[in-house]
Amino acid sequence: MNLPVLAGGLGMFLAWGVWGLAAKFAVKQIGMQLLVWGQLATLALFPLYFILFKELLPLKLDATGIGWALVTGVLGALGTLFLYLTLRAAPTSTVIPLSSLYPVVTVILAYIFLQEELSPTRLLGVGCALAAVWLLTT
Repeated sequence: MNLPVLAGGLGMFLAWGVWGLAAKFAVKQIGMQLLVWGQLATLALFPLYFILFKELLPLKLDATGIGWALVTGVLGALGTLFLYLTLRAAPTSTVIPLSSLYPVVTVILAYIFLQEELSPTRLLGVGCALAAVWLLTT
C-alpha cells in the first residue's frame, strides 16, 4: 500500500466531497458571487504554495510551460463557472457526480495525444462513466 497516495486520495476525497455541498449552499445564498469569493480564497492560499513546495522556487520562465499553465487556469475557471451555473439549475446530487466524470475526457485525450495505454479495464471504466452520465441525467 502506498501511504502518500492513499493520504492524498483521502484528502482529495474529503475536501472535494465537502466542497460540492458548500458550493451549493453558497450558490443558494449569494448566487454567482461565489466565483468572486472562491477566487479570493484561492488567492489567499497562494503564498502557502511556496512554503509547502520549495521546488516552486526559483520560478521557471519557460514560455511554452507558462502558456500551458495559463490554459490550465482558464479551463479550470471555465469548468468552475459551468459547475456553479449547473448547481443553480439542478440538484447537488446530480451535478457533483457529473462534475466528477471529467477524467473520462482526460483518459481519452491522453490516449490520443500522449499515446498512453487504454486497456480493456480502462475502456470498461470509461463505458461505466458514460453510463453514469445517462443514469444521473434521466
